[in-house]
Amino acid sequence: MAPAYRLRWMMQCLVAVAMMGTLCEAGHIALAPSLAPPCPTHCICLSQSQVVCNSATLRGVPSALSPSVTQLSLSRADLRVLRSDAFAHLRQLRRLALDACNLTRIRPFAFRGLPRLRELYIQHTPLATVDAFAFAALQNISSIILTHNRIAQIEGYAFAGTNFIKQISLRNNPIKRILAHAFSGLKDIVQIELPSGIRSIEPLAFAGLEGIGTLELAYMDLPAVLSDTFRGLTRVGRLALRESDLGIVRVGAFDGLQRVEILEMCNNKIDAVEELSLVQNNSVTTFRLTGNHMLETPESVVLEVEDIVIRGNHLPCECGRDPLANPLALTQEFAEENYCISPLKVRGRSLASAATAGAACRGESGGNARARAAAGAGAVRLGEALAIPHFALTMTAFAVLASS
Repeated sequence: MAPAYRLRWMMQCLVAVAMMGTLCEAGHIALAPSLAPPCPTHCICLSQSQVVCNSATLRGVPSALSPSVTQLSLSRADLRVLRSDAFAHLRQLRRLALDACNLTRIRPFAFRGLPRLRELYIQHTPLATVDAFAFAALQNISSIILTHNRIAQIEGYAFAGTNFIKQISLRNNPIKRILAHAFSGLKDIVQIELPSGIRSIEPLAFAGLEGIGTLELAYMDLPAVLSDTFRGLTRVGRLALRESDLGIVRVGAFDGLQRVEILEMCNNKIDAVEELSLVQNNSVTTFRLTGNHMLETPESVVLEVEDIVIRGNHLPCECGRDPLANPLALTQEFAEENYCISPLKVRGRSLASAATAGAACRGESGGNARARAAAGAGAVRLGEALAIPHFALTMTAFAVLASS
């Protein structure tokens, strides 16, 4: 091939390659929009990663959503049942809102396959029950907000396998009963927020709940704190029972509770304490019993705890009994820092001053506060029964004197 012809051939090839590159680039620019998936019906795609589907006519999780979506709102959609693996096609999802969406049922493992999910909001829905395994297998989520629903019951293992979560909030739900193993499988959670008004906590209700920072149980109305209520609850930063009617603290209520930094019982009404036992196996570092009103003296108290605070409690005062003989007298200032709840004459006075004054006290009347109340009522009824014969006898005496 002649040199001139070869040079011309090479130039033509270079021009052809350049033209092909230009065409491909132009074609790429022209085709780019068509490669992006269309925004699903009833949704607004703010970007490839942010989608809002707040439509009451939407009856399911849109299947046409881009896998790149990281923030999704389905608030006010008509999603009545979430099936298992409902969002598995959205593995990049980080924030999911299902507020006010007519949700009544969450099937097991509904949120499985979301390794990057951090925030989950389900609020203002008719959801009444959290089924077993409904929130299972959420590995890296930070918060699950379940406030302002109609949740009355959490079934066992509802949160199984959900690790490293900061917060679960269940405030403003009509939960009356905590079932056994309701929080089993939760590990290294910072805080669980429960609603007020709980009336029953089953034995083993917190079994399998490990590494919780704070568990606060407040404004409850319990007939009793049952045996094994806290068995299986381990590695607790702070466990607080406060502002509640605890009824009767049964034998073994705190058995099986392990590795607790602070255990608080404050500002509660307690009918009776059959046993208050925190032995070394519980490994409680600090126990605080403050501001409680106890209708009866505890029957048995064993506190093998490093730091004990017993202050501001109101206890029955017994006639002729040294207040330091009380089973709770485990601190040096016990008699000065706790007060009489009965009898009436010494109510509100410190145990030490009531004992020193020698005032009338419970022992003079015999029995506990309830027995005295019953005896008082009986005395009133007996007085009423005797009133009519006594009046008749008096009138008869006046008649005899008049006739004589």
